[in-house]
Amino acid sequence: MGRVARRSILTGAAGAPILALAPPGGLLAAVGGDRQEVSTYLESAARRITDRAAAEIASRDSWEKVRAQRLEELRFMLGLLPWPDRTPLNVQVNGTLDRDQYTIEKIAFESMPRFYVTGNLYLPKGTNGVAPGIIYVCGHAPSPCGAKTQYQRHGISFAKNGYVAFILDPIQIAETFALHHGASSQQMFDWYSRGYTPAGVETWNAIRAIDYLETRPEVDRTRIGMTGRSGGAAMSWFTGAIDPRVRVVAPVMGISTYAADVRENTQRLHCDCMFPINALMQDMIHQGALIAPRPLLMAHGSKDDLFPVSGYTEFQQKIAALYASYGRPDDFQNIVVDSGHADSDFLRERVIRWFDRYFLNISDRSLVMAYTNALDTDLLAFPKGPPDDAVNFRVHETFTTRAPSPPYTTPAAWQSRREDLIRQLREKVFAAVPASVQHLRIEHVQGALPPAGHYEEVRLSSRDTVVVRALVRRPAKPGKQAPALLYVASDGETLTIINDFLRGVNERDASVRLIVFPRGVSEAPWDREVWRDMQRNAMFVGHTVDSMRLCDVLVGVEALRRDEGVDPSRIMVLGAAGSGVLGLYAAILDPQIAQAMLINPPVTHADAPIFLNALRYTDLPEAAALMAPRHLTFYGRMPAEYEYTRHVYALYGKSANLARAMNVQAVVEGRYDHNFASGS
Repeated sequence: MGRVARRSILTGAAGAPILALAPPGGLLAAVGGDRQEVSTYLESAARRITDRAAAEIASRDSWEKVRAQRLEELRFMLGLLPWPDRTPLNVQVNGTLDRDQYTIEKIAFESMPRFYVTGNLYLPKGTNGVAPGIIYVCGHAPSPCGAKTQYQRHGISFAKNGYVAFILDPIQIAETFALHHGASSQQMFDWYSRGYTPAGVETWNAIRAIDYLETRPEVDRTRIGMTGRSGGAAMSWFTGAIDPRVRVVAPVMGISTYAADVRENTQRLHCDCMFPINALMQDMIHQGALIAPRPLLMAHGSKDDLFPVSGYTEFQQKIAALYASYGRPDDFQNIVVDSGHADSDFLRERVIRWFDRYFLNISDRSLVMAYTNALDTDLLAFPKGPPDDAVNFRVHETFTTRAPSPPYTTPAAWQSRREDLIRQLREKVFAAVPASVQHLRIEHVQGALPPAGHYEEVRLSSRDTVVVRALVRRPAKPGKQAPALLYVASDGETLTIINDFLRGVNERDASVRLIVFPRGVSEAPWDREVWRDMQRNAMFVGHTVDSMRLCDVLVGVEALRRDEGVDPSRIMVLGAAGSGVLGLYAAILDPQIAQAMLINPPVTHADAPIFLNALRYTDLPEAAALMAPRHLTFYGRMPAEYEYTRHVYALYGKSANLARAMNVQAVVEGRYDHNFASGS
């Protein structure tokens, strides 16, 4: 951070270049611009991610330096680091359909214990020896018998032309129910805290399907390819990127860049299966680079709103250059058709010819493309219904979420856990949160404030954040450096409500008070649709709405710390519900913050705040223990779950530093008992 001259920067005293004068308007007038400002911030962050990825894959030499790391990161962001256990597949073949040129086996297997995957295996007749194997992953084509029934033409055409094709149901359009749309439509944003994406399960299902193909005597395990359209294209990208057994890949309509996706807000058209949890800020360009130099064909529609032309065009240019640097320019192609997001016979044929070229050493032949679909019900892998013991429906709760930590019995054991947990939080949860506040800027706003008065409005920003709206109130008779509190406002809280809560502090008038309104928080907060769009776009750049708001809180803390009227060793952060936990995490990441206060806090990150991957490492009672031995105070009540926190404070011999209080004035001034007069 460097040494900074400390001035009364929150009161308009001389302090340029970090001081400026903003035009009149006030907090409510600024709300309309807040949404656009955050959108612009996200677009810029996405552009930086795409540009960084493009620089990394500029040549074979530059890419090979980071390839192994990016592979590990992608596996992590899919929930596949470490690999799940390769438990027995327990394959069931529940019937066969016999056709003139091929047969169809109706198959179910367990990719994980009691997680059932359904599909159809198309086997060609009359082949001499083993045949190449193709994993076909379906897109979003609803059917009560599984999406596989809507993609029969692909299995039939592969089999008629000499391939073994295994068509897999995606987990939401299968014979056994699971969700794809938790965050996109079902308000299940705990998926982000869990670090869960259905793409991880789908990719694991495809990997286990390859395991099964390798056991089939009809399949040449050295010639396995993968293809699919839309959601199936995404799974082809992910599986091809992380499993080298996929020798040839042909995703159809399924790639872009995050720069294009955030700019066009395409998340509104996509389900959650299309993306990893991008906590480590990769771009889609990395997926293609991880497949290179294996043969890769992709296809797109010039009228497809789901995958912007600018996105797949930039992707094509960068990946084509990488293939050329490997000396294999012809092993990458992109076909662009004049259509929307649609399948076609033309693309079905082109994909088979791509596999012909590499698996059969055939550049051209007459393909058999005619097909007759079977009845949907005839393709059921579970004709009598799915097993009663299926756990598919709750896989989002188990795939990545870590079990709670046991109580630690010695200070040394807790200290080891503490160091490891803080490292994990910084590297895997808050990778997008800057380590320090750079280029702090404070603008003083002209104009009247709401009736509560005695506050000055300021706007805070840094190199890595948007403008944060804040209100500051200083002692009427400034003297020596005073303690300071930073109150993190919540949605819908007015200045009057906050000021009433701080009544005792205001009556004492012995501390500096800074009320911070993080982005999207005001008397008229974002509506739920805007919040969802911001949340999903933020995930693309390694953030959530809450982690962006955490950055805003840290900017407020830094503004206090640099003020000459503030004692930097006596700063307290507090707030109600999830906003209070934002203050707690600010103190976890910034050990110079003296204390934190929680007001009616949540007890799990499944509720709030939402931070990417948090539940893969910890939950709130253990996270709160990271404050120890500094002071942590619960206002009014301490939920029972936080007894875990109390246990850790006891390990330090500092049980008194975890307190319950109902007088903010006393706590900010360092008093945690209740033995004082209640009259003013």
